[in-house]
Amino acid sequence: MKTKILIFLIISNGLIAFSQKESANWYFGDSAGLNFNSGNPVPLLDGKLITSEGCATISDSNGNLLFYTDGVTVWDRRHEVMPNGQGLFGHSSSTESALIIPKPGSKSKYYVFTIDQPSYYLKKIRSTIEGVNYSEIDLSLNNSYGDVVAGVKNSPLVTYNSSDSFESEYKSTEKITAVTHSDGSSIWVITNFMDRFYSFLVDANGVNPSPVVSTVQQLVRPAINIDGANVTAIGYLKVSPNGKKIAIAHSSTVAGSPRTGTKKSGKVLLYDFDNSTGKVSNQLEILSGGYPYGVEFSPNSKLLYVTNNNFDQSDSFLSGSLFQYNLESSNIAGSKQTIKTSQNVAGALQLAIDGKIYRAGYKTLGVGLDISVIRSPNSVGVSCDYLENTVNLGGRAAKLGLPPFVQSIFLYTFDYESICLGDKTHFFITSEEPYDSVVWDFGDGQTSTDEEPYHTYASAGVYSVSLTMSLNGIERDPLIKQLIISEPPSVLNTTYDLIQCDSFDNDPNDGVTYFNLDQANGPISLNTTDAIQIYYYHSIAEAMNDTLNINALSNIYKNQIQDELLYAKVYAANTECYNTATIRLKTTQPVDIGNQDLLACDFDGDGMADFDLEAEANKIIGLLNLPTDVSITFYEKANDAALGINELPSVYTSSDNTLYIRAESDNACYGGGNLNLKVKTFPQLEDQFISVCSVDFPITISSGINSSQIADYEYVWNTNEQTNEITVNEAGVYEVKVYDAILNCEDLVTVTVKQNEIPDIQNILIDGHSITVVIKSDESFLYALDDQYGTYQESNTILNIPEGSHEVFIKDINSCETVSRSFYIFGFPKYFTPNNDGTNDLWNVFGLDPNQFSSDTNLSIQIYDRYGKLLKTFNPLLSSGWNGVFNGHLLTPDDYWYYMKLPNGEVYRGHFSLKI
Repeated sequence: MKTKILIFLIISNGLIAFSQKESANWYFGDSAGLNFNSGNPVPLLDGKLITSEGCATISDSNGNLLFYTDGVTVWDRRHEVMPNGQGLFGHSSSTESALIIPKPGSKSKYYVFTIDQPSYYLKKIRSTIEGVNYSEIDLSLNNSYGDVVAGVKNSPLVTYNSSDSFESEYKSTEKITAVTHSDGSSIWVITNFMDRFYSFLVDANGVNPSPVVSTVQQLVRPAINIDGANVTAIGYLKVSPNGKKIAIAHSSTVAGSPRTGTKKSGKVLLYDFDNSTGKVSNQLEILSGGYPYGVEFSPNSKLLYVTNNNFDQSDSFLSGSLFQYNLESSNIAGSKQTIKTSQNVAGALQLAIDGKIYRAGYKTLGVGLDISVIRSPNSVGVSCDYLENTVNLGGRAAKLGLPPFVQSIFLYTFDYESICLGDKTHFFITSEEPYDSVVWDFGDGQTSTDEEPYHTYASAGVYSVSLTMSLNGIERDPLIKQLIISEPPSVLNTTYDLIQCDSFDNDPNDGVTYFNLDQANGPISLNTTDAIQIYYYHSIAEAMNDTLNINALSNIYKNQIQDELLYAKVYAANTECYNTATIRLKTTQPVDIGNQDLLACDFDGDGMADFDLEAEANKIIGLLNLPTDVSITFYEKANDAALGINELPSVYTSSDNTLYIRAESDNACYGGGNLNLKVKTFPQLEDQFISVCSVDFPITISSGINSSQIADYEYVWNTNEQTNEITVNEAGVYEVKVYDAILNCEDLVTVTVKQNEIPDIQNILIDGHSITVVIKSDESFLYALDDQYGTYQESNTILNIPEGSHEVFIKDINSCETVSRSFYIFGFPKYFTPNNDGTNDLWNVFGLDPNQFSSDTNLSIQIYDRYGKLLKTFNPLLSSGWNGVFNGHLLTPDDYWYYMKLPNGEVYRGHFSLKI
């Protein structure tokens, strides 16, 4: 046993050199960051992230930064926003707004799980709560800097009862964590809402959207305070590195009462987690009546740490505490020890690859320029060696959050190094557990009983490696990890000559100029389509010693001497596998392309024109009789032309300008020159529409060119005529191409000649004292009543027409043709005066059309007194009317009633007055 302990101590001292370093870089708070590659945290000052809480970072297995996020924006390792890397559905005020998960079996794909803030407080971007979503990052895209895959962005995960409108509105809490599956390959991503835990499995097939759901005793419903914040959603969720326990901090479980303080209902709950099934069970309450925030397990999964805020009844901050719980105690809740109570607010707790736990936060009314550390988190009580505000951030400020990771990467089990095809992969034990024998299974059918075996894999691929340790003949459960053996990329075996023209600097004869080393990437990697990363160095020793590739040369490099040799490390993207290649930097005297002119036409008068650079390149090659392997490209800046960067597109829009020409042959600089762009105004021609009467033909039409410019252009009509003006004899669509033969510019003008239609009256609809004229056409016409030379209107409806005979006139808008039709408006007089004075002596219907109601039809009108007695019946077309006499006597002044029924069944009733 002593021998085993000695072996462990030796290994643990070298642990940092061998551990996977996916968590080597942290970005958090107000542009703060830490790098753990050296064994001690070193401030990072290059981060772009600003967040009060949620954040996430991921590095490769060598500790090189890959990307980071606040749950809304994704920055790549250059600290530039990834393409499509904005608008993720997290929120910087969500406790754990993001968590990054490597896709099992992939060297380049990652998933970013995001959690929106589940309330409407601080909701500035979206009006709805988005809950839990995931997006895919592919680091093989965008020159290996990564891209958010458009088809897998903000993919929703259901963590609520979709049939419950309340749950569907809030969707989630602010909690998420992850741990490796017991198979050593897949990963469980776990979140919580209401009284349920949701465990989503991520494996080589991607994210399984159907979670394992565990219902527990504690129900925590969304509770909104007066500011609109969901106070029950706040607090961290963590699973232990060994995947056996899970702890959750509910900062509040209810909204609270102003009389007792609103921030005193929080709880910390501990559960069992089964990393084989994803099930959560066996709830244990270990803290209540506080305002807990951060939780974290010790590396050996035997201790739990909690941060808690203490408030008075008016919700004023009193102090922040750090608690420790012993998970091996028979009374876990009673094992609580207060490690420290101070003016530091309760921030996040996060394990690091140095085996220490770091605490975010700051003193009240202060700025968190330092964070705290638990230096021996496996030790019980104050021997855990907690040091407050001792880790300096280099002038940057921490807030409340720290980046979470897949918790199992901190589990000390076993590790490995040298995972490139052809290497002897070294396996070594990092577990604290005692053992007296081991069995390694390398996942390819081979095994070993050595404590530190070396194994060579026959082919690249994904292997599940297991370690089974035994003590006194009793085997423990196997420890399993997934291993990817990668094949180094093939490279050019001979030295590649990168040739650059010594032309774009002050001394074109010294053999020294700037090179774009990226131009050698394709040739030395045999133009592979696989994702690669290439770094250049002065010597092979520099290349070998720079294990983190942080001292590589800039890709825009000025050679020191003619024929200088550089050395390249060519990596398979996101692996530690590389081959080396050599390039020689050579300069040549360029061929002088000279000054070339290119003219183009400005069609809209803005001083800009489209220049066809592709056609010009072919023209220059032909004009100068250049070799067939020479290509021509164009640039806005001389330095860009020298380096072959920022090439202009084949069609370039510009005003008068000078571009720089780069000629290449076999991927090497061949020559240079200038291209002078000149813009010439082209007449602004408009399509024409001409309406004519039939009697106007023949007519003359033209392109519309100003008379002083007619001779400057050529013309081709679709009638095959080639003059500016032509004569046409009929309506139709005529097109003319106006062409500038010198500039090779042209414009097409369409002249539409339309002959006005003759109005074709289909019907006149009569509605009381109004008419609507129905024309068989979609054209516009003009309408007048009773006077062909009177006032015309555009509407085909004429109102307020008196009773009687009328005529409506219709003409086209150019007054080519006018047609008319007669109609009648009939009506019933309101009164008559049968006093023989020659005015209104008779009562009859006005305006009946005699052509419609001929005299032989059974048409009659009946007159009644107010008591319904029939007084008179007559045909209004055959009679002059009723004179007010009944049985030879003139009736007294009174109201009388009429009734008339037309042959079509229409009935008219009403009354009128007899006046004397």
